Amino acid sequence: MSQWDSKTAEWYAEKYGDYATNRLGIEALQFAPDHTIVDIGCGTGSALRHAAQYVTDGKLIGIDPIARMVEIAQMQTASHSAADRIVYHQSGAESLPVEDASADYVLAFDSFDHWQDQLQGLQEVRRILKPDGSFVVVKDGGLPNGAEARRLFMDKLLTAGFTVVSEQTITDEDIVFMQWVCQVSMV
Repeated sequence: MSQWDSKTAEWYAEKYGDYATNRLGIEALQFAPDHTIVDIGCGTGSALRHAAQYVTDGKLIGIDPIARMVEIAQMQTASHSAADRIVYHQSGAESLPVEDASADYVLAFDSFDHWQDQLQGLQEVRRILKPDGSFVVVKDGGLPNGAEARRLFMDKLLTAGFTVVSEQTITDEDIVFMQWVCQVSMV
């Protein structure tokens, strides 16, 4: 796992800050105007700014463990028309500063592999999701190492109590990524 710090955050913001997976991943989902969206590993906040055009009365919450990334997200959002509805918090996936059963969607756009403890993070996602909420994972380029990586990823979701309700490959020009929509298993 790579080490993220202020320097890495600035490099990421410059190179991938508004990467197409943010826009395309949001466009592939169905939001209501009053939804609450939580983006874990929100980076520059790009996905939330894209979601704001659909979530016009709801809450948009960005979570990132790197203080400098949160600062960059706040700066890039300051002049956005939805700036008053988008908030950012510094935290890891393992301890989300979000109320229980409050999120309609929890996003992990190219961040899941960077979580320190994926199973603990998935338990936190379960905690904050509304009963009918969805957890959405995006992986740019899909899963490396094919079938074995997919099996391990699916096993983690299953172990944490999630069911994959949709799995799709999204392409746009030279961008290819996988998007999984998961819900809490009804057991």
